[in-house]
Amino acid sequence: MTATLLSLIALFLSGFIMYLGHGLNNILVPSRLSSEGISADNIGLVMAMFSVGLLLGGLYARRLMVRVGHIRLYTASAAIGAISILVCYLWLNEWLWAVMRILIGFSIAATNIVADGWLSERATNETRSRILSINQVVMLSAMFLGSFLVNLAPVNEATLYIIGGLMFCAGVIPIALSKVPVPDIDDSPRMPMIQLAKISPAGVTSVLMCGLLLGSVLALLAVYAKNKGITGVDVSLLFGAAILGGFILQFPIGYLADRFNRRSVIMYCTLISMVAVSLVPFSVELDWFICTLLLVALSSGIMATLYPLGVSESFDRLQQNQMSAAMGSMMILYAAGGVIGPILAGFMMEKFGDNSFFAMLAVMHAIFVIFIFYRTKMRVSIPIEQQEAFVAQGASGIVSAELDPRTEYTDTIPELSPAAQTAVDMATHHPELAIDMVMLIAKANPEQVNEVAGAVAAIDGMDVTELYNRLNELTPSQDTELAQSIIAASTEAPAELVSAVFEEAESEDIPELAASMAEASPEQSLDIIEAATEAVLVDDNPEAVVEIAEAYLSNVSDNLEDMRYADRLADESEQNITDMVSMIAEKAPDQAVDVAAAAVEAVPESASDVMEALHEHDAIDDLVSDLKDKPDQA
Repeated sequence: MTATLLSLIALFLSGFIMYLGHGLNNILVPSRLSSEGISADNIGLVMAMFSVGLLLGGLYARRLMVRVGHIRLYTASAAIGAISILVCYLWLNEWLWAVMRILIGFSIAATNIVADGWLSERATNETRSRILSINQVVMLSAMFLGSFLVNLAPVNEATLYIIGGLMFCAGVIPIALSKVPVPDIDDSPRMPMIQLAKISPAGVTSVLMCGLLLGSVLALLAVYAKNKGITGVDVSLLFGAAILGGFILQFPIGYLADRFNRRSVIMYCTLISMVAVSLVPFSVELDWFICTLLLVALSSGIMATLYPLGVSESFDRLQQNQMSAAMGSMMILYAAGGVIGPILAGFMMEKFGDNSFFAMLAVMHAIFVIFIFYRTKMRVSIPIEQQEAFVAQGASGIVSAELDPRTEYTDTIPELSPAAQTAVDMATHHPELAIDMVMLIAKANPEQVNEVAGAVAAIDGMDVTELYNRLNELTPSQDTELAQSIIAASTEAPAELVSAVFEEAESEDIPELAASMAEASPEQSLDIIEAATEAVLVDDNPEAVVEIAEAYLSNVSDNLEDMRYADRLADESEQNITDMVSMIAEKAPDQAVDVAAAAVEAVPESASDVMEALHEHDAIDDLVSDLKDKPDQA
């Protein structure tokens, strides 16, 4: 781990320097606009454009990486950030500044995505969470310290703008001079927003509310402070409290979220935040500055946790292979909230006074609490022990989707050996010669026969039955492994191939062979079990039918036990079990009761469907009688 972190020092240093400029700019822009007498609603609109830039960066940065590469995109994005800061000093115009906010939002999003790619490339499953945490600390500490740089000079002088621009330029130097390998670009498709909202309404809403609430605070807190007579270092302290609270509270709230019902944690934490934001105006009026800092830190900290809480709640209900696609949609929701929140907050401050800023935040909290309470009554909660682990991030207003360890779903085809790749190329271009090529490879390298056979069997149009028969003659000692490789690779292995495998196998070997083949090719498991059943019936060995079923059920039970909650709900194993019982009740009715009993014992959730399947085959009475005769296991 230490060696990995040392190799990433240049990247962390670049990010730290750049986020110093970003932290300065976040407080400089609203402070300057407020000092120039710009209305709160226009300030809110200008600040909201940062999230528009974040959204555009999230949508298009990877496409640009494909075209120009990581280093060039990182350098160009840093230059865009520097330009956007310097232009704001040259011309004071709300519309121009709004465009500059879009540019710096894009700059931050693009540099963050590039950095995430580099970090993700160097991370392993064991180090990913720690690298994510360190990256968050780097960003937050830089933004915290950057907010104090505003006190170095008046906001209407060139000094602060030059410092901000220099930070973005200097941030490129460490990474440009280091030897960081270029990672692969993974641009996974996004899950449709409607689909994600149907799967996890509470999670989606939590992410949206985080963008709305936290975006409002980061955008207009400095304006509110100035209007209330809070100036100088105190403004930086107030802004820094919001950032620091967003980082510190991630850990205790994450601890609670992993040990209690997640939606309840969201609801009660939001209630606490609602009380805190409601008390801020009173604390300011009483001039209790320390109390104000604590209230802002508490409320902002809870707001910042709504993003990782929402992601965790969504991941609880998503299949493992859906997580990465869902992250893209959740980042869009987060950015959308960041656009809506500051605009709405600025409008409220302009029309109803400064205190309406926190009143609006309190009302939004209340609406969110009501919605979460409603969702707890509409859907049963996931068992606590099956909830996804909480991963802290997003406290800085920037999320790191690629570093989230939960999205590391590996379902990729392993890299082929040169021999297997040669056979695949031959099968693709000259399928009539492919089997001959495989035979030549198998003779020269018998240890590679299973890999080569599996690779070729995956090619459309390949005669996998002939492939198996010819290879089996050459390497009869590997018949079981060979059959598994071919059937697992072939999307639709023909019935005659499956039957041929069992016809050649010894009767006592068929149960384990059937179970292993079904596990290797779950989509064809029922066909495999049916072929195995027919094979033992042909050999006049009906007792083996139960052994086949029990071997298969044992594998299914073990697999289901290891599955995540959402993956288990989406799994078709229970339906396959019911279909298997129905099939055996038809082909071997005398064994149906024992098979059904084994199915209910292995997967209790399938009991009702299994009973119904037996009822359809008039075997229900036998099952009930059999269960009554079994000794009490208690």
